[in-house]
Amino acid sequence: MEKIQKVVELIETANLTQPKIPTRAFLLDPTDPEWDDDMTLPVIEYEKFIYQAGAFGVNLFLYAYNYNVFTANIRLRLLRYLFPVINIAAFTKVYADYKEQLTKVNLFDQYVYLRAQELVAQNEYLLEHEGLLQINYVDVKRFVWWYEDYKETLGRVHRQANDHEASDFKDSEIILQDFIKRYTNPKENRPLNIANRAAIF
Repeated sequence: MEKIQKVVELIETANLTQPKIPTRAFLLDPTDPEWDDDMTLPVIEYEKFIYQAGAFGVNLFLYAYNYNVFTANIRLRLLRYLFPVINIAAFTKVYADYKEQLTKVNLFDQYVYLRAQELVAQNEYLLEHEGLLQINYVDVKRFVWWYEDYKETLGRVHRQANDHEASDFKDSEIILQDFIKRYTNPKENRPLNIANRAAIF
């Protein structure tokens, strides 16, 4: 149990090595006038179309089941003639509604993709400077490098055995300690200066 607690503490310490997050690269600007655009997220109403398809199928089944009645009874001749027309019109209406919603969703996805590309192009300068005085944050590349290294390190942490001994997490401890050494300076008085960190992940 003590060994598990030690590994947990090492993971928490490794998380504290995270550099400051370049907020402008990860957060949206609340003062952006684009927020004033009233855009409703288009969706496809699958439940409605499933219900309509089910009703359409039941209608066809009932007609096929009573086909002899409709064809043999002269009084139902008008219904027999109108049935294909009504069903074709209903199917066309349902398909047109589905196609319209699908088109709206695809167009909205395309707009979001293009707008995302514009935002990336506008903020690309954040990746081209060592330090930006106007936002006072560390290099974005440094943060991304740390985050990917952190994920890879956690992926290698595992329990080697279930002997309830100190050697169960031997390799994991070495991996975590090595990660912490890469992002701290043991010679400093405070290797983990929380004021210069931003551990949120």
